[in-house]
Amino acid sequence: MARSYVTENAQLSRLGVLVAQLESIVASAAHKPPDGLLCFDLLSDLISAVEEEPKESVMLWQRKCEDVLYSLLVLGARRPVRHLTSLAMAKIIFKGDSISIYSRASSLQGFLSDGKKGEAQKVAGAAQCLGELYRYFGRRIVSGLLETTSIVAKLLKFTEDFVRQEALHMLRNALEGSDGSAASAAYIEAFRIITRTGVGDKSLSVRVAAARCLKAFANIGGPGLGIGELENCSSYCVKALEDPVKSVRDAFAEALGALLALGMNPDAQVKPKGKGHPTVKMQEWSLQKHLAMPFAKVGGPRLKDLRVGISLSWVCFLQAICLKYLHPDTELENYALQVMDMLRPDTSIDAQALACVLYIMRVGITDQMSEPTQRSFSVFLAKQLLPSDSTPFMRVVALRTLSYVLKTLGEVPLEFKEVLDDTVVVALTHDSPLVRVEAALTLRVLAEVDPSCVGGLISYAMTTLGAARENVSFEKGFHFKREIESLHGQAAVVASLVSISWKLPLGYPTRLPQSVLQVCKNLLMDSSRNPVAAAVEKEAGWNLLSSLLTSMSKEELHDQAFDILALWASTFSGHPKHHISQTNDLTSEICVWSAAVDALTSYVKCFISSDPVNRRILLQPVLLYLNRALSNASQLAGKEQAGGKSSVDLFILRVLIAYDALSDPSLYKSDHVHIIQICTTPFREASKCDESSCLRWLLDKRDAWLGPWTPGRDWFEDELRSFQGGKDGILTCVWEKEPPSFPQPETTSKMLVNQMLLCFGNMFASQDSSGMLSFIGMIDQCLKAGKKQAWHMTSVTNICVGLLAGLKTLLAQRPEPLGMEILSAIQAIFQSILAEGDICASQRRASSEGLGLLARLGNDIFTARMTKQLLGDITGGIDANYAGSIALALGCIHRSAGGMALSSLVPSTVNIVSALARKSISSLQIWSLHGLLLTIEAAGLSYVSQVQATLGLAMEIILSEESGWVDLQQAVGRLINAVVAIIGPELAPGSIFFSRCKSAVAEISSSQETATLLESVRFTQQLVVFAPQAVTVHTHVLTLRPTLSSRQPTLRHLALSTLRHLIEKDPVSIIDEQIEETLFHMLDEETDTEIGNLARATIMRLLHASCPSRPSHWLSICRDMILSTTSRYNTSKSNNSVNDSSSGLDGENSLDIVNDDENMVSSSGGVSVRSYKLDYSSPIFSRDKHLRYRTRVFAAECLSHLPEAVGENPAHFDLLLARRQSAKGRLSGDWLVLQLPELISLAYQISTIQFEKMRPIGVSLLCTIMDK
Repeated sequence: MARSYVTENAQLSRLGVLVAQLESIVASAAHKPPDGLLCFDLLSDLISAVEEEPKESVMLWQRKCEDVLYSLLVLGARRPVRHLTSLAMAKIIFKGDSISIYSRASSLQGFLSDGKKGEAQKVAGAAQCLGELYRYFGRRIVSGLLETTSIVAKLLKFTEDFVRQEALHMLRNALEGSDGSAASAAYIEAFRIITRTGVGDKSLSVRVAAARCLKAFANIGGPGLGIGELENCSSYCVKALEDPVKSVRDAFAEALGALLALGMNPDAQVKPKGKGHPTVKMQEWSLQKHLAMPFAKVGGPRLKDLRVGISLSWVCFLQAICLKYLHPDTELENYALQVMDMLRPDTSIDAQALACVLYIMRVGITDQMSEPTQRSFSVFLAKQLLPSDSTPFMRVVALRTLSYVLKTLGEVPLEFKEVLDDTVVVALTHDSPLVRVEAALTLRVLAEVDPSCVGGLISYAMTTLGAARENVSFEKGFHFKREIESLHGQAAVVASLVSISWKLPLGYPTRLPQSVLQVCKNLLMDSSRNPVAAAVEKEAGWNLLSSLLTSMSKEELHDQAFDILALWASTFSGHPKHHISQTNDLTSEICVWSAAVDALTSYVKCFISSDPVNRRILLQPVLLYLNRALSNASQLAGKEQAGGKSSVDLFILRVLIAYDALSDPSLYKSDHVHIIQICTTPFREASKCDESSCLRWLLDKRDAWLGPWTPGRDWFEDELRSFQGGKDGILTCVWEKEPPSFPQPETTSKMLVNQMLLCFGNMFASQDSSGMLSFIGMIDQCLKAGKKQAWHMTSVTNICVGLLAGLKTLLAQRPEPLGMEILSAIQAIFQSILAEGDICASQRRASSEGLGLLARLGNDIFTARMTKQLLGDITGGIDANYAGSIALALGCIHRSAGGMALSSLVPSTVNIVSALARKSISSLQIWSLHGLLLTIEAAGLSYVSQVQATLGLAMEIILSEESGWVDLQQAVGRLINAVVAIIGPELAPGSIFFSRCKSAVAEISSSQETATLLESVRFTQQLVVFAPQAVTVHTHVLTLRPTLSSRQPTLRHLALSTLRHLIEKDPVSIIDEQIEETLFHMLDEETDTEIGNLARATIMRLLHASCPSRPSHWLSICRDMILSTTSRYNTSKSNNSVNDSSSGLDGENSLDIVNDDENMVSSSGGVSVRSYKLDYSSPIFSRDKHLRYRTRVFAAECLSHLPEAVGENPAHFDLLLARRQSAKGRLSGDWLVLQLPELISLAYQISTIQFEKMRPIGVSLLCTIMDK
């Protein structure tokens, strides 16, 4: 009877209908090739149906379903259809009768063994399906691994890249699925295939797949690999770190770190069945061989790429050591020594090497330490300043890392205070100015973290500074040098402490501004008779004055405005030429001038920019001083023999910055001739100038993923990748609000070029029409003259920077539309740059964006004409790079002009750009799709008529073989998200349109790459914001919760911001999800400041949303967090335990199938059987740690908000009323006043706790309770 019942219902089941439809497609395949889009839709629905149907129904249709899926694969299918077919095969066997796994795997192996080279799609499909079966049932079919490796060797001989890539993907799945349980011969053969064929393949996608196979070997314990194989494999990875392609370098960097970590842990190495190698531990020198020695390499065309790769390998190695192999985090100190030792050979070390080591120390070591270990680590770092053989760069690393540790802790450990004087304070007198500045910055951080020590530090520094001034008047020789260094170091400390005094919670002494100002006057007006000492004193005086003027409010120094202004009189007096010729030590004098001009810039910002009353009176002397400084700069420009080139460049740089601070070029019109002479140097003397680095921040961030500075996992890694550095870079400014991530980010000469070009932009915007045309003519001449010169690309970048700076300055001034002649001339320059085929991505973006800016500076007639002209250019047979750039330019024009202004041209733009996106050239597709994206965003609702065609384009690209490229997948994801934003309110949950969007996003994110996962989370955000009716809040939270613990900061940030949108849109529904503890423990683990702040804001928003109905719940959470001494939260109940090979039936990997028909991204992307990336932040790798001090402080702050967050309902504060309401059964009966004893008890505990920062919170809460 039961069987009959199932049969009758099966006729109507959704699964049966879908199987029948697929059978029909397969049956008619002999006459009509299967339609890819139809198959895609049916397979997406089939996967959902398998998840929803009961097991009995699945088993009834299983055989037919398996057969039709197999037939579909061997017919030959496109990439996404192959993937969905393979996934459906694995899912139906897993949910149904899994006995068929043996016959199905055997038939796929047989098909692949007989596969011919002319059947690429068929072979790729079978390989993908077999790989998926290994991913689900690896331990069951482990006996076939040796045969599978032989098949991989055969497939790697195919000429098609995608076949070789699928072969290695299959091998990777087989390795991870077998989990080291196969025969030794299979692993040895697999290793041989990877290292002999895969790692050196001509295709970058195949090389990436080979690297991930090597990492898979490490993840499963390296079965079949002895110490020799591990060493050889590590050498392959090091060599691959110099690959020209970033994705390849990154993949091998991860593999290298994982292999080295495995080699250092012999107990984790697997000895497989059969004849194998005994497990032997790698020697410590292996780290030196594979990480330290290549890092210290001198020269090489890709040295910087190699260093970045080694840095990433170090991080992967250290993460695996701690989070996979569970070494205590106290061992990280030993590795910190090895990392710092890479800076010991001074001959090969520069600022970029320093940046790499700082990255490792922060991400690989500090961020992985628990709070107690970080406390001891602060002492360890301080003691690294003691050895006499430590190089200056090693000391800088210790100091910069120490600053980060103190910020992370949020307090100064008592044990660190005991060694402070003998370490950090002593470093203020080090002979390297770089070390002295870093020591000053460390003391600044210490003062921010522990404001109570500010007074003592300032008093000590000023006393020592005075003593150093007296000593330099008498000392000679070595002692004189030490006193000079001490004077500089103490002045730097005072300047750094003054810069933060305004924001200290305890305030600063009233006499501080006047005391520091008096010290400045003494240093400037009463300097030593020794010219060397006098120069150092004056430079220190100007630096102190800069810090004072930058940090203090105008009101604090208002009475001294004129007295301060008189300090520059003696510095900039006399005839420049005579002054320069009479100076004995010109380099020192130039340094003093530079500091004086920097202080004058601070004066302008403090008084002139913000004081309209006295502006005119104060401005005249300032302009006089600037004029004299400019005359000095004009005399020095181009005269390297007159003094050190670096000091001259710095002086000219600061003069230009000072003029820029005046904001209105008309104020110094008499100086324009000299300024223009300087700032046009990159065009007049192009061969002598460096390439500007301004485009990185001048270009629109929304286009950044086009390159060359593609956003990565987090901003800190992006900073490292883009870092250039230079030995003559200027010292970090100790009073700067946010010091740069790494010291000496750029050479002085490059910084000068940057400022010249920005100044050129200001000058260009201030000219009349004839002046602008003159500037444009100079640029055009420079562009034409350098066509065949070696410096041409440098010149093109500088031209882009100068023009973009000028156009953006004009837009900020909101002028009248420019003349047609000017607009046409600039358009011609940009188009001529784009017409050059070998320009880089930044130059293409700059020129395209420049054309977009012209649309805002011209009238509607010019904009329409330019748009039509560019559309006409695309239709001709032109270079692919030029066509892609024009497609982007069209998007920029629509973005600048707005959707309404060019609404009539939207259809033609969409049609032409879409045609470009259909071409098989990947780079052209990427740029065209982004241009189309900008057009969609600008058009808004007027784009609705084009939505269907755009989704068709997206699906067409997804169904192509080229869709495996991550950048292309990301572009399609962005396009779909833009479409959802337009039609969101009309998006129905059961519609074909919604289902297709959901399936498309699931498909592109199935590769688990950061870029595509980002678009998947963004899809969730778009649904939350624009289509809240499409998916329930519960489903959104299920999707977002695992992402909150991702290793990728970009994913965490986006998931958190999406969650906040949910809280703001539907606070009632979000309350039931109880995500408070998840957010608190995410905050506790967070190392990114911006994400941490967002997490705090989200928790606080959730507190105010849910506290009125559940105050007892929040009281309980806050109590647990504040008084917590338990291990960190285990979120395994909400995350997939994807890496636990010990779980699952019959030794199989455990699966977490989400049975939710509203799952917005279907399970092809959501189910992870065995993660391709070892997610070290996964709870199963988390070690027991106490909640951090900063988390407990924030929990106390949340508790203090409870009396306010419960709202105005009087029942929360009136005991009798609360009891009456509870007796009547109204609402929840959860009133704050009923929890009063516990609240008072907790507030008292906080006010008497050992942590100083928490006590005021407890006292404040007790006061609030009394008031209420």
